[in-house]
Amino acid sequence: EAAAEAGELLAAKTAALLVVGDEILSGATADVNIQAAAAALRAGAVALRRVTVVGDDLAEIEAELRLLAATHDLVITSGGVGPTCDDVTLKAVAAAFGTQLAPSDAMRGAIRERLSGEGSPSDARPLADEVVDKMSLLPAGARLRDLPPAPGARGEASGAVQWPLLQVGHVFVLPGVPAFFAAKVNGLVAHLVSGGAPVLKRSASLSTPEVELAPLINRLAATHPAVKLGSYPSFPPQPEGAGGAAGGGGGAAPARLTTCSTSLSRPAARALCTASASSASEERTTRSSSSSS
Repeated sequence: EAAAEAGELLAAKTAALLVVGDEILSGATADVNIQAAAAALRAGAVALRRVTVVGDDLAEIEAELRLLAATHDLVITSGGVGPTCDDVTLKAVAAAFGTQLAPSDAMRGAIRERLSGEGSPSDARPLADEVVDKMSLLPAGARLRDLPPAPGARGEASGAVQWPLLQVGHVFVLPGVPAFFAAKVNGLVAHLVSGGAPVLKRSASLSTPEVELAPLINRLAATHPAVKLGSYPSFPPQPEGAGGAAGGGGGAAPARLTTCSTSLSRPAARALCTASASSASEERTTRSSSSSS
């Protein structure tokens, strides 16, 4: 990796994601970038500790950036980097770092080359000067980081990676369009970030209802404090009008038990999940026998 050879990897164990957009808060657009960021960061052994969603408000974006940047090794933003009046993320990043926006010849060149120059779509129209001027304003001191194309990337995803990635300190500013964001966040984690210890994850799918598993899960959590245990019940589709468990608290839904740890060895994590499944099966069998006798 060129970045690794140049010693330019950002060491990060914790990360935060700031999603920007009135359309998210209003429900007009469903966010999918949180899931994309979480998956990419987990693969890179970086813990996503906080996700914040704010509208297109300069002061709110700045305030959240200051907080997240002070408490996390890596901050990623999503959205608010386009050419219209509601795109104020870059101005907020500059304010959060105590600097101003300044024209970037490198960004201007990238915009001209990719959107209205050689290699741009044949039907692309020349961009208005005001669009190029706004999109080439970057926080003073910002860096443009190039990413290699993802293997097999085509169409939108491939084009997204060809755009340089904007870095200000340990904050990376990404577009909000899902295809572009996913390509960027995967490239960012793969090529520019050095994560912590890998998280070992094991899952067991059980037919036991979650309400019956709860005592076992609680005992396992107390016995293995270094392991994060999670139970995720699944509910099959029900006929219209059929009611679920009171309060939606799991009822008789089968559960998937997941263990995550940075300290267990792979055999230990696998054994813990296997033991969990076996114990759940034994407890259910015992209860069934007791109730029938």
